[in-house]
Amino acid sequence: MEPAEYQTMRAAEEHHWWYVGLHHLLINLVRREAAKFRRPLDILDAGCGTGRLCELLQPFGNVTGCDIHPLALEAAAQRGIRCVLRRDLVSDDLGSEQYDLITCVDVLYHRAVNDEQAALRNLHRALRKRGLLILHLPAFELLRGAHDLAVHTRHRFRRDETIRLLQSAGFTVQFASYRLFACFLPALLWRTFTRLVAPDRCDGTPRSDLALSSSPRTNQWLARYVKAENRFLAIPIPLPIGTSVFALARK
Repeated sequence: MEPAEYQTMRAAEEHHWWYVGLHHLLINLVRREAAKFRRPLDILDAGCGTGRLCELLQPFGNVTGCDIHPLALEAAAQRGIRCVLRRDLVSDDLGSEQYDLITCVDVLYHRAVNDEQAALRNLHRALRKRGLLILHLPAFELLRGAHDLAVHTRHRFRRDETIRLLQSAGFTVQFASYRLFACFLPALLWRTFTRLVAPDRCDGTPRSDLALSSSPRTNQWLARYVKAENRFLAIPIPLPIGTSVFALARK
């Protein structure tokens, strides 16, 4: 992504409704998975970005973060994440049967990942038998906009496509759904507008949606909505449409 986006992400992860809602979903899933074990989990956050999720995962076991960008690794280390590795998910060795659980959140969409199938095979190899992969991806090419320019989106995914990719890599898909159902239409209208009429740029540099300001009350209400939606996904009840794809897959 654009270098400035790492700073924007680092500043937003603890309070922005999108991150708060996503992390609420992920941590509840990891907590449920951890309850099956009588020991700390070995966890990999594959594509850890600035490290907020690694930070939240630490109560559940031994957390390793990996990313390819030096700015991400630096930010994660500043959060106190002790094991942060520079790894390319496509070409670098992630180990064999090293982890009980892997999170991969908004990584495989990136233009630096030129072969998502190879990356998924790499993650499959790194998981222990019956290990869990939690995968999250941006959905629907028609939602492409200035945000995607800022974060270097190569591809936006569909649910069926994600299932096929996971199965081809050797995973058993336990659950797959879209997320942020109520956000789909507003996102479509906004991104279509900015793409066709008023590209969201500042001094020629594309800006992500994190640059959009909202009042604290709006942010709070949106976070509440996402947490309510998370209850359906936890049941699990799949949603027919949304701005992201979310999947749980077993080795």
